[in-house]
Amino acid sequence: MKWAPMVGLLFLLACQTPMKKATIGETAYINIAELKLDYLTRIDTGATITSIHATNVKVKDGSKDKKDNVGKRVSFDTINHKNKKKSYSAKIVDISKISNSQGTEYRYEVELTLEWHGISKKVVVNLRDRSKMTYKLLVGRNWLKDDFVVDVNLKAQQK
Repeated sequence: MKWAPMVGLLFLLACQTPMKKATIGETAYINIAELKLDYLTRIDTGATITSIHATNVKVKDGSKDKKDNVGKRVSFDTINHKNKKKSYSAKIVDISKISNSQGTEYRYEVELTLEWHGISKKVVVNLRDRSKMTYKLLVGRNWLKDDFVVDVNLKAQQK
C-alpha cells in the first residue's frame, strides 16, 4: 500500500501531460510501405478513410456481390504523381459505401501502412480510380486521428 500514493500521482501526471501531435500540411509526401512508393498526397479532414488510386481491380475467385468478396484477395495497379506504377495484392478487409457528388458507390478496402517523417500507421484504405484527380492518394481522418493536426498553410516539401 506504500506505492498507492506514488502510482496515483504518476497516473495524474500522465493524464495531464498532453500528447504532442505532429503538424501536417494540406499536402504531403506520404510513402506506402508495402508498395515502396511515395505519393504527393492531399490531406482531407472531410474524408472518413484514406483512398488510393487503383485500376485493374480484380478479386481472386470473386463474386459479383462485393460483400461476398470480403476476406478474399484483390489485386490492383496504382500510380503515383510521378507516373511510377506498381501492382499489389491484398486481402479485402471490408467494403465502404461512399456517397459523393457522382452518387453512391461501394469500394473495396485493404490495409496499407502509410509513412510520413518517421511516423508509420497501418490503416484501412479504399480502392478507387482516381485517374482524373490531381492527387492519387487522399489521406482521411482514419490516418490523422490521434496523431496529427492539419495546418492548411503548410504545403508539401519537395522530395
